[in-house]
Amino acid sequence: MRFLISNDDGVHAPGLLALYQALSTIGEVIVVAPHAEQSGTGSALTITHPLHTHTLPSGFVAVNGSPADCIYLALNELYADFSFDCVITGINSGANLGQDVLYSGTFGAALTAQLFGVPAIATSLVDGAHTIQSSDLQNSSLQNSNPSYEMAANEIVKLLTQTTIIETCKSLPYHVLNVNIPNVKNADEIQGRKITRLGHSKIAQPVRHMVDPRERDAYWLSLRKDNVQNDDQAFLCTDFNQNIYTDIQAIAAGYISVSPVRLHHTPDAALSRCQALESEKSSQ
Repeated sequence: MRFLISNDDGVHAPGLLALYQALSTIGEVIVVAPHAEQSGTGSALTITHPLHTHTLPSGFVAVNGSPADCIYLALNELYADFSFDCVITGINSGANLGQDVLYSGTFGAALTAQLFGVPAIATSLVDGAHTIQSSDLQNSSLQNSNPSYEMAANEIVKLLTQTTIIETCKSLPYHVLNVNIPNVKNADEIQGRKITRLGHSKIAQPVRHMVDPRERDAYWLSLRKDNVQNDDQAFLCTDFNQNIYTDIQAIAAGYISVSPVRLHHTPDAALSRCQALESEKSSQ
């Protein structure tokens, strides 16, 4: 198998390294990732200035752009002659649950792959510590990654080798499988896997206001939730099957969450509800 991997935590992130090392045991792995952290960039593309690449001694390709830029560039230029079995992004440092997928660069990169017809899986380690084990990941020898990421990477390999996940991805055009792995001490604590729907949870403090050293107002945006709990009732989810776990519920119960997320999705129920607008006359 041949994999293309990327992330939004940057080319030196421990989650990316752990994913590369684990996937290398079952196939060929090519890494194209942002040269610096790009969290929160979603599926943004850089179209106002050119992109540049730099190949590290490890063979990883660093790009001065977003995660979506990396996949777009890799599939259409850098490795245009390659056939990839799957694009896998991550392992993200922290959860990508519920509405967070809208903003996640890790998820946005996977979406970009699906636009070009390549099966895509976005992976995240819930509460993963965003720390780099060694400051010299740029050196010729790859360093060992955080044990938590190694556990998560091994679970991803199990998912790829013990299930038909890639074949399933191929049968679901315009879908990304969003995988979240609980941050446990060892794999034995994982309860299993759950196929889930995206949940919804309230953001504790969406914007933090502060005053900078020059006495100017400054604002820091946040997606952090104090207690990551399901809030589907507050978020009208009438089209959801309530018998299916949400990703938030699955993680809380110790399961790996696998959520199929569809791009270009217009539910029939929404179309029916909005069709009446066609016949409404303006009151002006």
